[in-house]
Amino acid sequence: MTKICHISTVHPVFDGRIFHKQCVSLSEAGFDVHLVVTHDKNETVKGVKIVALQPSGNRLTRILIKPWFAFFKSLGTGAEIFHFHDPELMFVGIMLSVLGKKVIFDSHENVSNQIESKAWLGNLFFRKVIKNIYILIEKFSILFFDKVISVTPEIVSFLSPKKGVLIRNYPIISLINGRDSKLHRAKRDTLRFIYVGGLTQIRGIHEISKAVNELSGKNIELILLGNWESEAYKNKCLVNENVIKYLGSKPLSEVYPIMGTADVGFAILYPEKNYLNSLPIKAFEYMACGLPMIMSNFPYWINEFNGCSTFVDPKNIDDIKSSICWMIDHAEARLEMGARGKKAVNDKYSWEVESKTLISMYYELNEKK
Repeated sequence: MTKICHISTVHPVFDGRIFHKQCVSLSEAGFDVHLVVTHDKNETVKGVKIVALQPSGNRLTRILIKPWFAFFKSLGTGAEIFHFHDPELMFVGIMLSVLGKKVIFDSHENVSNQIESKAWLGNLFFRKVIKNIYILIEKFSILFFDKVISVTPEIVSFLSPKKGVLIRNYPIISLINGRDSKLHRAKRDTLRFIYVGGLTQIRGIHEISKAVNELSGKNIELILLGNWESEAYKNKCLVNENVIKYLGSKPLSEVYPIMGTADVGFAILYPEKNYLNSLPIKAFEYMACGLPMIMSNFPYWINEFNGCSTFVDPKNIDDIKSSICWMIDHAEARLEMGARGKKAVNDKYSWEVESKTLISMYYELNEKK
């Protein structure tokens, strides 16, 4: 079997895209898969050999020191194809390429646009300077890589039309289908709204929570799953725990059953550059569970998810409340919207379909060794 090695110093060990989708799919396709990632021990899970990295003490250590450990541990796997997932591993990819290895850069988002929204980097002018420097580094680094993967056509075209491969971050349908969530929904009198993902300001959690709280007399509840950006932000959002229930951060195997008990999914992100042309995985997961959605009114999203969602100004609480009330008052249309989304995912928006592109790319690189 051809040995391959995925590397991440940022993502959790059982990340949905890296571990559950890519690594497991490649292992099932016959590759000898290693994953160098932060973990507490070396172990093999679902055929994937996990090579553990120690946690970083702080962000600076993670960016400057940890990649060196990742580099040497990756070389130690004896892999022939290397696939890295974090921008800070760019120089690791270059060194592996210089050593004659096949290298894949997997850009999960448009990092240069994301830089503009990182307040910890300084004021907007300074962030734009850093953004342009990063673009130069990224373009130079890509010259060394064999393939560049991303999740939307726009990002692939921006990074490298020649080397780019589009592999969308669609849900694993086999983990979702077959769960009978209708019984759970039928036993409740309340209409259950849900949000799954990072519980941060730019994802509109406070606006969602405030809107739901102000409509608490309408027999609704909000379920939140994920990690909070800070304890202060958590306290700001969880103002009424009778209506807003925080269930913590759950592994993927537990998220879908909970999602399947809900009635409506939220995906209300602020209009940051990095989000305007994105395809949020949670939207497709909601659709796979048969949930209609309330989403930000980005033109790109309206075009992609029309018929499966209502759309709101993410910073306008009255707009969000109006959409919640529409979901309450239009039960039949709400169910039709959810059924339409589920059919679309089953037909074309699944990881089972996307994984074929990933595996074909690996076969191609394997033949060129």
